[in-house]
Amino acid sequence: MQISRVLIAECPIPLPHVLRLGPVEITTRDYLAIRVETLSGIFGEAIGYPRGTPLFEVVSAMGRRILGGDASMRRELMNKLEYSNIPARAALTRGLSLIDIALWDIGAKSAGQPLYQILGGCRKRAEATVVAGYYMDQRSIPDVVDEVGVLADAGYRRVKVMLKGDDPVFDREYVSAVSARLPGRIGADAHWSWATLTEAKRLCRELDELGLNFLEDPFAASDWRLTHELQRQLETPIAAGEDVFGTRSISELAAGIDILRVDATTCGGVTGAIEAINIAAAAGKTVLPHVFAPLHLQFACAFPNVEGVEVIPEASGADPIGRLLRRQPAAEGGEMLASDEPGVGICLDWDAVERLARRTAVVSATD
Repeated sequence: MQISRVLIAECPIPLPHVLRLGPVEITTRDYLAIRVETLSGIFGEAIGYPRGTPLFEVVSAMGRRILGGDASMRRELMNKLEYSNIPARAALTRGLSLIDIALWDIGAKSAGQPLYQILGGCRKRAEATVVAGYYMDQRSIPDVVDEVGVLADAGYRRVKVMLKGDDPVFDREYVSAVSARLPGRIGADAHWSWATLTEAKRLCRELDELGLNFLEDPFAASDWRLTHELQRQLETPIAAGEDVFGTRSISELAAGIDILRVDATTCGGVTGAIEAINIAAAAGKTVLPHVFAPLHLQFACAFPNVEGVEVIPEASGADPIGRLLRRQPAAEGGEMLASDEPGVGICLDWDAVERLARRTAVVSATD
């Protein structure tokens, strides 16, 4: 299956309000969509977040390097890309991830099976963890408590909220209120808010008494030693890892936390996600994937140590990925049902992608 063309589109979609996640402010949700086409007519798709990286340029360069290659020789193609510029591996990993996902999509479509079945398949439904409390700076705590109640009534058994991170008085009151509404089933995301163990402990020791389901990303990914030390001092499980890549780094992180956050769009694609999930299993840890539910549902239905998927409700306006997709699995009763459609679960609406794109590129033999 010779690769004939690679289509790339960068799509920034404005958010209804400025989204503040810890120290980060987001005005647009940026996506990078790709389609890898073959002469046989089968194509593979992927989508991810650039997050400030030159992902458009990286994937454009990678597209030129895989052009004319055999899509069924995925490992050969990926090895050539991965080792073509080892010093720049960190910057290239998001691009490698999207190419790998698209090539797995081609392979799954060629096999006539969804990815979760190719990976073994252990169930067809997975629990959905729903994210609530977006735009907290414009809402009250009772508003979010009501939102959590509505989500619980809809069948969601676990809800994640975002901490402010820089306002411990508010965060204590906030987490206490939402935890009282859904005891033992609230996760709190700190979004890398703390730089020192001292400041993290001042709040986290109090939160530890509230019976949180998990505390996510207290420190930056590179500060895994601080994350480990905080975990040793808390009863609350710590979840981390959505931006970590490489088997050694993932192994180091997973050894000292309870829940590994895996994102196939950042850790090396489907191949990297499989490695990360198995590393977590070997350490006796569970996995909660990071957003991109249509893709990550495949892993939740293939591996028993994957707890489920993460869902950002479209109504929140915080992750308008649905505007770029032809369809995505619906959450019903707090669960998602995997489709039997061949592929990795990503079904891009390329007309919508091009309409919303800031820039596009087509890599082909005629370029």
